[in-house]
Amino acid sequence: MRDESLNLEVRDFGPIGQARVELRPLTVFVGPSNTGKSYLAMLIYALHKHFSKFDSNSWWHAEQIVRRMLRDYGEQLARDVRKTRESWNKEDEEKRSPSSSLDVLQARTWTLSNAFKKLVGGAISTQGAMLRMEIERCFGSRIEELTMRSEGSNFAVGVYRQIKQTNGDNPKVIKLNYSNATLTASIPNEIGINLTGGKKRFAELELELERYNAIKNNEPELARIFEFPVLRRVLQEIAFPGLFNQLGFPGHYLPAGRAELLDSYDAIVESLIDQASTLSAVPPSIAGVKVDFLRQLLGLARLDSQTRNSSPSEIEEEILKGLIFINTVEEVQFPRFSYKPTNWIGQDLPLKNASSMVSEVAPISLYEKHVLKRGELLIVDEPESHLHPELQVKLFRQLARLVNEGKRVLVTTHSEWVAEELSNIVRRSMLEGRYSRVAESKPTMDDVSIPEDDVGVWQFSKKGQSGSSTVKKIDIGETGLYDTGFDDVAIQSHNEWVRITNAIEEN
Repeated sequence: MRDESLNLEVRDFGPIGQARVELRPLTVFVGPSNTGKSYLAMLIYALHKHFSKFDSNSWWHAEQIVRRMLRDYGEQLARDVRKTRESWNKEDEEKRSPSSSLDVLQARTWTLSNAFKKLVGGAISTQGAMLRMEIERCFGSRIEELTMRSEGSNFAVGVYRQIKQTNGDNPKVIKLNYSNATLTASIPNEIGINLTGGKKRFAELELELERYNAIKNNEPELARIFEFPVLRRVLQEIAFPGLFNQLGFPGHYLPAGRAELLDSYDAIVESLIDQASTLSAVPPSIAGVKVDFLRQLLGLARLDSQTRNSSPSEIEEEILKGLIFINTVEEVQFPRFSYKPTNWIGQDLPLKNASSMVSEVAPISLYEKHVLKRGELLIVDEPESHLHPELQVKLFRQLARLVNEGKRVLVTTHSEWVAEELSNIVRRSMLEGRYSRVAESKPTMDDVSIPEDDVGVWQFSKKGQSGSSTVKKIDIGETGLYDTGFDDVAIQSHNEWVRITNAIEEN
């Protein structure tokens, strides 16, 4: 069972009037077309893109407040870190815990001083305009063009992380709110941190602060060099993972129409990738989610030849029935992709000449093999596109397998087959422990299961005269299936068949 939840609340965005969804390890958006499923998925991607990126281009707005905070509270910040590290050492010595090693991965609770709360809160408050620009970049449109045009509409986003307390107290809620280009955050007195490198990483932060304090009075210009590294370490490695956890991990977006993008890949990549990949006052000519997709494909050229064409993925084996090759063409400095079916005797096919099914699924396989890492989010818009129902089921099982590997997955779908397979994946987890299985080094696809608590299915629908969309959570019903409404279409079609058949027989 999950010990916390991350909820996203959105108001007046695209077709969405109001929505509140919980982002789980596997999140599924279902519903009719033009109800905002892709809008919300792209917004989630934009949040990940901003809060997982810590470079000078994104955070230069925080420079003045960080300089002031470090000048006024630098010595106190260093003492706070030292005190925390020493308390952890004492706990480990008392428990004689092997976790006292400097290099282990440790989960700890950090009690924040007022100085640290001011530093983190102040830095976050500078990010409203930058977050707005990231949202506009991802959509390729200004915020005003993306919000509801009804009277009194006011686009806003709220992120609520709810952490269950071990002592039985009410859950702790951490909030991040964005409205009118203003970003605010509630900074709790305590945050949980999970640092790769354990206390060694925390000790490095302490040394960085002490080094800054030692030179700030005598060499102020040199001290400025250390300001951003200190901010980056506090935000990237401590504050945001502790405050907003999932949003601190990179997200990856596979847009709908992947086959069409790959078909025109050679033509558009050189002309648009540089133009549309930077934040600017002018929205790009192509949506940033598509730019990032193309840029990610370009980045695969940097893989060494052995990594590029490693052993086949399960998606290649089970669905594509062939291999996807990455061939770097030095003259043009970007990769070309080809497909070779199993037992194919001739040369590889350029991916753009393969079937639309192959072109749609190939990027998912490439991301799985070369891009997606543990803890990161993969968003797949309409994974069922151009797939036969049998392959829709197989592909969704593969996406569920990624969740079991510690990745997170969000999909938008119109597919009845995907919804029914999801029901089977969840219900299969209910069988665990009720019968014994033969131990295997790698489970078969049919063994894929995910507990219901780790799955969230959200239905989008039009409501009221305004035509705006609402979003509600749906659960597995008495039939053992998610009530997506897909069956209603089949029933209506069958009833119409019965009416026509009866009319024919009567005549």
